[in-house]
Amino acid sequence: MKKKSIDMSAAMNAYLLPYIGVMTILCIFFLIEYADYSERLRKKNAERNETIAQTVKEDLKEMEDVKVEVMEDGIKVTLPSSVVFDLSVAKLKDTALPTLQKFAASIKNLDRRYLITVDGNTDNAPVFYGGDFSSNWELSLYRAISVIDFLVKEGNSADLFVAAGHGEFSPLAPNDTPEQQAANRRVEILIRKRSSSATPLTEVVVRQGRAVSSAAAKPVNKP
Repeated sequence: MKKKSIDMSAAMNAYLLPYIGVMTILCIFFLIEYADYSERLRKKNAERNETIAQTVKEDLKEMEDVKVEVMEDGIKVTLPSSVVFDLSVAKLKDTALPTLQKFAASIKNLDRRYLITVDGNTDNAPVFYGGDFSSNWELSLYRAISVIDFLVKEGNSADLFVAAGHGEFSPLAPNDTPEQQAANRRVEILIRKRSSSATPLTEVVVRQGRAVSSAAAKPVNKP
């Protein structure tokens, strides 16, 4: 009796077609689930950022011209340098301390999932020759460190913070008028979720390419 030959190609097709159909349905299902999860996570993060922003606004309401912005990945607080520093000085004004204490108390609620970056910025006026700072980079960095130093002394964990000094190289506006220069002299505080491992306070960022490890703020006489 002659044996029947098996058509392997037909058998494979009979198996693969249902398999491909099932896998396609599963892929579509998981894509829909992921999109739904991403949207729910985005809304949750947006609500959390809005809550943080409202708290910070309340803390800083006594300071003039302070701006609090909600971003997709966190919030940004812009402090005009004139509010927290005397001109060309990296020591915090005594008048700013009570308000900053309220801010320091609020961010104690943030855990290590967050990273707080403090960016110092200046105008393009050169530093006083022979003064305590060699450049606007250094002045802006020490201002950032001065803010962090105060917040840490108020009980916040040092490993939440990173300090950066941008000098005159991240202006909001051209330095063509005194008003524009005043707007460019600022400290920005960025509060956002970490996207990588923790960055210690000792790792400060300077666009000059050299790090300053001391956290002491120094006054300077600059015209």
